[in-house]
Amino acid sequence: MSAAASAPSVSRPRQQAPTWQADRDCKSCTKCKSPFSFFVRKHHCRHCGFIFCEECSAKTCSIPQFDINTPVRVCDDCFTTVKRTNFDFNI
Repeated sequence: MSAAASAPSVSRPRQQAPTWQADRDCKSCTKCKSPFSFFVRKHHCRHCGFIFCEECSAKTCSIPQFDINTPVRVCDDCFTTVKRTNFDFNI
């Protein structure tokens, strides 16, 4: 993914795991735009592959479509998408 790529405003269900955004291409959180530093760490969303700060990717869930059956870190938007895709409305 290029530095010009940005996370979609509405997360969509995916059928296969994404290629992760390269760490070198991202200097701030994809959602809140907080700059990364020694104290603000980078975290990849396992559903969309974009990079977020801890606050914007604090949720976890399994992603059965990717054969991930244990909870993994996802961004806030993907959390809602994955939960709805898996017919789990107890968000």
